Amino acid sequence: MDYILAFLSLPFFVTENYLLITALIPLLGTVMIFLTGKWPRVSNGITVASSMLLLIYVCLCTSYWVLNDTSHFILMDFGNNLHISLKLESTGVVFSLLISFLWILTSMYAICYMKNNYPDRNHSSFLCFFSLSISCTMFIAFSGDLLTTFVFYELLTISTYPLITYNTTNESMIAGRYYFGVLFFSSLVLFLPVLGLLYNEFRTLDFVSGGILKFDTSFVTFAATCFAMQIYGIGKAALMPMHFWLPKVMVAPTPVSALLHAVAVVKSGVFIIIKVILYTFGIDNLQRFAQQNWFAGGWLPYVAGFAIIAASLIALKQKELKKLLAYSTISQLSYIILFASVFSDFSAKVAIFQLVCHAFAKITLFFVVGSIITKTGEKYVDRVHGIGRSMPITMTAFTIGALSMIGVPPAPTFWGKFLIFQAVFNFGNVALAVFITLVLIVSTILNAMYFLPIIYNAFFLKSSQNFFVKKAPVFLVLPPVITAICTFVIFFSYQVMF
Repeated sequence: MDYILAFLSLPFFVTENYLLITALIPLLGTVMIFLTGKWPRVSNGITVASSMLLLIYVCLCTSYWVLNDTSHFILMDFGNNLHISLKLESTGVVFSLLISFLWILTSMYAICYMKNNYPDRNHSSFLCFFSLSISCTMFIAFSGDLLTTFVFYELLTISTYPLITYNTTNESMIAGRYYFGVLFFSSLVLFLPVLGLLYNEFRTLDFVSGGILKFDTSFVTFAATCFAMQIYGIGKAALMPMHFWLPKVMVAPTPVSALLHAVAVVKSGVFIIIKVILYTFGIDNLQRFAQQNWFAGGWLPYVAGFAIIAASLIALKQKELKKLLAYSTISQLSYIILFASVFSDFSAKVAIFQLVCHAFAKITLFFVVGSIITKTGEKYVDRVHGIGRSMPITMTAFTIGALSMIGVPPAPTFWGKFLIFQAVFNFGNVALAVFITLVLIVSTILNAMYFLPIIYNAFFLKSSQNFFVKKAPVFLVLPPVITAICTFVIFFSYQVMF
């Protein structure tokens, strides 16, 4: 094993900084895409090659982690235990594997989609910012402290803004302003001050097992304040009422929507919340703080539960496919936050599992919607009746993704709901157990109410119009098929994570 790891590291001649090297691969790809922008085939090839290389090196990092390597690399030291650092730990390993694998499929899909829908434009700048956003997300995955997380969280916002406004229409520019405004407001007014409060009190922002806070009754009000500011300071998690930017940015090209929902932006948001719960506040500490004061974390499951139901009700009224999926994402992200807010080691694992399951299912749905738009030009729910007869493979993939949103077998999200039942009833809080049970039942029904009619109408109704269906390019069909298959694989192998 050591020989294999050393061999894989040889191209960079630096093995001790493997986390930095891995996170920089997409950035290197960005530079090369920029330099070869005049030759689209070359820049497209670099995009796909760098995504594959990233997966190889993430597997290398995973191998180090399996060998019990939990290295902490300080990239920039400001003194007094304040630094930019990278650390190898379990949640980051899972998230980085997810990012790197989905980036390969998203890159292939994006290249094909942009070629078919924007044939007269040079896509090199699009691919540059696409790769840059992946690099920022990788740094978030490997971040060893809150300061590093904050820096690359902000850089991710900046790098994705040109993607959201890519169409340069009035609608896309307004969406970009909402995106920038909400995320920067939440970061600078809530997220950044928390860093100052925590550092001033504990002289460290490092992610450590058990958290940097230690339970003390004198810290209850401090913990309650910091926790609320931290949760809502992470606007990318789209927890209501910090959610309204997400439906607005659906004006972006569909590969950007897939990037936002499944690979980088919102996944980074909920991932950071999980890390903060685990490594900044600490699960045991939050349990004890919440027992002392409900506002010190005890409110989060109820807010997340409300968001799940509210977003699902709004999704029922949506006529545009991408906006329906956006509100579905808001609901599903709140599932992840709900699971993490039970404050147990097991529920944290379930939250991470749900994050992975949602990523594969939601990217499948966006891939399919992009294919429908490319082939028919239609984007409304009531104008694609009968499309399943013309696009049987693609709509079968949509069906699998939709079942995952509903959470019924053989969708892996079923296990997430089943396992959280176990976690919450073992937790011993009867009121919370009853509340979560009701939320999961009602939300499952609501999800079925807006997804099952789409499936039924696609396969069993005659076409509502005589739209022209072009032959689908292979790289618009293959990615959703692969991600749909992956949901089945996860369903039958879920015990790997538990």
